[in-house]
Amino acid sequence: MSAGAGAEGAPEKGQGHSIYGRMPAWFDGSGPEGDVVVSTRIRLARNVSGRKFPARASIMEKRDMFQDVARHLSGASRRKRPVLDFEVIDVAKLRKIEQHFLVEERKVSADLLKGEGSRGVACDPKGKLSVMINEEDHLRIQGMDSGFHTFDLWEEMDKLDDDIGAMLRYAYSERLGFLTACPTNSGTGLRVSYLMHLPALVLTKAIEPVLQGASQMGISTRGFFGEHSDVLGNFFQLSNRATLGASEAEFIESASGVVKEIIGHERSARERLMKEAKLEVSDKVGRACGILRSARMLSFGELLNLTSSVRLGIECGLYSGYTTAGINRIVLICMPAHLQVYISNMRDAPDDLEVARADAARTFFAEESVKGRRKKN
Repeated sequence: MSAGAGAEGAPEKGQGHSIYGRMPAWFDGSGPEGDVVVSTRIRLARNVSGRKFPARASIMEKRDMFQDVARHLSGASRRKRPVLDFEVIDVAKLRKIEQHFLVEERKVSADLLKGEGSRGVACDPKGKLSVMINEEDHLRIQGMDSGFHTFDLWEEMDKLDDDIGAMLRYAYSERLGFLTACPTNSGTGLRVSYLMHLPALVLTKAIEPVLQGASQMGISTRGFFGEHSDVLGNFFQLSNRATLGASEAEFIESASGVVKEIIGHERSARERLMKEAKLEVSDKVGRACGILRSARMLSFGELLNLTSSVRLGIECGLYSGYTTAGINRIVLICMPAHLQVYISNMRDAPDDLEVARADAARTFFAEESVKGRRKKN
């Protein structure tokens, strides 16, 4: 790829959707308990009655499904009820770099990209709510917010679910609940997930028993990008396994209760580190900052590990010149697709993404340091 001539498939200036240039709501560092819980995500799997599931539908049937859903979600439907006004994006019409950009923003799944025919996502103007269309199910209704925001987010999701259900009749069984393509999603179709930063539990070697305890309470653990992804930078995504046998509210209450306990364990581990190994932690943070200021090549995994150490320093009060929101900004820009979009509009951008990532990390880390000094003054 010749980045100097523009990253392959990256949008030129002035092109693309309004998704470009925003900090995702789930990653802005503003939510409650944000020192441990990076984000909360609630997802509902839904299908439209009388329509074939996407895996069995023809290209034409998928197109009709996409257009029907898009008409209702974009505000084009002429119903008497108040309509939704989402931006609808047909992923099939996007270039590869734009598709992966949406995956990194967690607006769509990697599985959606593997599909065929009309498929995509509808996003609300605030960037908190979205609806994937024609993934495994006709609809994957999703809400994401920064921090530990379970119950407020569920209220918004519940309303959105009701609004969509009033426009598109859901496939539903009195015995099984909402019908989904995969049996593991039937019943409520609900998945509540928390992206958590747990460096102190890792450093104190307490992470395994904590996650085993969570598993016994019906919680699954995944990596930074969710299903099928590796754990990087001490980020763990925890979500409920069961979707059948209880109400949405009960599943949410149970999952949030487990997360509250893990928050407590992580904070206790941080207190222990500050009492027993403060110098070692401070050294780890200082070394990470030094590498971020001077590295000439960085993989994304390396970047996440380094910024994880800096986050721990911020959260433990060892580094006051930076903010969690600022570190999140660096991580986001250095994700592979985001980085290609960023460098596509630069002159003399390096061809190698690891070199470009190190350049971007140095630039934005220095900017965050300047912001921190200004705040002090």
